[in-house]
Amino acid sequence: MSPDPHELDLSRQPLRFLAAYWTAWQGISGQVQAALRREHNDLDLRAFLILSHVQAGPQTPSDLARTLDLPRYEVARALRHLQEAGAVTYQRPPGDARRHALHTTPAGQDLWRAAMQTVQHATQPALDRLGPQLNTVTAGLEALTDLSPTSPEATP
Repeated sequence: MSPDPHELDLSRQPLRFLAAYWTAWQGISGQVQAALRREHNDLDLRAFLILSHVQAGPQTPSDLARTLDLPRYEVARALRHLQEAGAVTYQRPPGDARRHALHTTPAGQDLWRAAMQTVQHATQPALDRLGPQLNTVTAGLEALTDLSPTSPEATP
């Protein structure tokens, strides 16, 4: 039996949490996306996050898809854009002719540094509103990402 629409309270959990998360994500990601595209030749947020992971150290496309929880075709599309921009390149790890690891190029490192400044500038007003709660909110969101259907914490 479905709830009476007149009894539905959008201020109760979990709807309150979901609505707040959705609204925050839409607002912040929209601002970041617009700034990245405007200032960095159509770089989008997904490609920036992928570039950030490659910047941190060599990655395979499969590793990126798994780490970022993205379909491989989306990672491949972003990597094509980054390759066309001269930001990443594939190299074979020594002793493994079957695999190719992604590395940032000097141009990719410059792009990442400039895009990181853009991201910091675009997110600063929202993050400043959280003040000293920023680390607590971030840790809470990270805790949510650690829950898998098989983890003990996820079992009701």
